[in-house]
Amino acid sequence: MQRQRAEPSAPLIEPASTFGSTPFWRRLNRLAAERGHAEHPTMLVGSAEVTDRYGLRCTRCDETVVSIGVDRAA
Repeated sequence: MQRQRAEPSAPLIEPASTFGSTPFWRRLNRLAAERGHAEHPTMLVGSAEVTDRYGLRCTRCDETVVSIGVDRAA
C-alpha cells in the first residue's frame, strides 16, 4: 500500500507556554498520522533562538510532515 502525500498546509502556531507539552506532542502525532505517517519515526528539527520555526520530520520518508511556529507573545 502506497502512502499518499498530503497537501502542504499552513504551519501549526503553538503558544510558547504549551510548546513541548504532552498535548502538543499528541496533536503532532495525530497530524502526522492524518498525513500518512502513522507509526513512522519522527523527530523535531528547528531553532528556537534564531527563528522559532520547527518541523516535525519523518525520518523514514525524509520529509517535513508538520511545520510549527512558536508564538512567544501568546
